[in-house]
Amino acid sequence: MAVYLESFWTALMDGLAIYFDIFLVPVLTVVCFFLLLSQFLRYQKRIRYLEITLGALIKLSGIELNDPTFIPPEVRKALDEGHRLKAIRLYRKITGANLKEAIEVVDVLLKKT
Repeated sequence: MAVYLESFWTALMDGLAIYFDIFLVPVLTVVCFFLLLSQFLRYQKRIRYLEITLGALIKLSGIELNDPTFIPPEVRKALDEGHRLKAIRLYRKITGANLKEAIEVVDVLLKKT
């Protein structure tokens, strides 16, 4: 009887291991992926909301953020060397600005110098 129970137990564990490897691991992986993706999208929406709110507050308060002290030194160096496109690319990479904003900032900096 003990041999029968031991072989039954071994067969059961082998079956569960196969079930776990074939079914449970991929399902858990997909579920975790979608949970992380939903969290990332939630954070992305929250950051966008905060950016819009901050922009509105800055506009209402009348604060000007065209201060040249906010320009990264890498962008200034590229402009000093005469590399306008490199400066635009660096400004976008560092600040996350879109192309239009980056061109406007770099053009203002070029006019000041």
